[in-house]
Amino acid sequence: MIQTHHLRCLLMLTLMISCKSITHLPSRPTLRSQDWTSYDGKNMPYQSWLPAADTRMRGIVIAVHGLSGASSDFWFMGDTLPRRGYAVYAYDLRGQGHDPVVSERGDIRSANQWLRDLETFHLLVRAKHPGMSVFWYGESLGSLICMHTAATRLSDRRDPDGIVLASPVAGLKTAVSGFRRRLLQAAAVLTPRSRYSLGDLAGIDENKFQVTSTTTHGEQMAVTEHHISSFSLRLLSEIGRLLDGNSSAARSLRMPVLFLATPNDILSSPDQVQTLFSQIRAPNKRLLWYTRSYHLLLHDAQRAEVSHDLFKWLETRRHG
Repeated sequence: MIQTHHLRCLLMLTLMISCKSITHLPSRPTLRSQDWTSYDGKNMPYQSWLPAADTRMRGIVIAVHGLSGASSDFWFMGDTLPRRGYAVYAYDLRGQGHDPVVSERGDIRSANQWLRDLETFHLLVRAKHPGMSVFWYGESLGSLICMHTAATRLSDRRDPDGIVLASPVAGLKTAVSGFRRRLLQAAAVLTPRSRYSLGDLAGIDENKFQVTSTTTHGEQMAVTEHHISSFSLRLLSEIGRLLDGNSSAARSLRMPVLFLATPNDILSSPDQVQTLFSQIRAPNKRLLWYTRSYHLLLHDAQRAEVSHDLFKWLETRRHG
């Protein structure tokens, strides 16, 4: 009798554990009207700008923002491309200013989370618009995410029809010494959540980071509600890991690639951009320079030119 009672208790405990584990299984990836669920159950917001009902849809652009950015950064693209038949989808990166989990803003465990998020979002958008050409537009950090995802995560059957790397992070114009980098890597292991501003790490006043022809990074962030003032060492270390893999990723790209760059970029020098571009083995690639603009191309003096050139490239690739 005692053995039977113990057996029943064990069975009930097993069922309780099973129910608890089932309850915590990640939700299935889902695209809703204003937010979406990624591969691991993470919910994040996104924005979309769609062509009018009487405008024939010609294709889709998925936009990925940069460090301390947000989906709203692509409002100009959302104003211009839908009128020409292209839908624009832009999602907010986990660990950035619109992450619903406030404690996770400025931090990420692994850059692979960003890559898997883009892969998942891409497949959700493609499922919603079957048969449509889908292109990626990555700005700054977003360019790294787009390039590395295209190089490592997808197969030919599921690839985007082309990727645009705007203000591509091809390297760091201000070099970090080997000693300082090893020190940072060690600190990232010992205290991964320690936080620093970009100015702290570079040893430069952020008000001297020119990001448009009329504003600095400090001035832009002062009026940006999704601004993040500091980042964890492990997030910065993960970005460094992506940078280290740039050459390999560039050589792995198969789809058409468009570089939109400026010689005035605060992060990467023209030589670094040109070198990364030369490493891309995709047969269809193009590099365009905007000499009167700075890092934030879609917010600067030549944004209309950028939008026009992007549309022409999309049309060529859609028909090509």
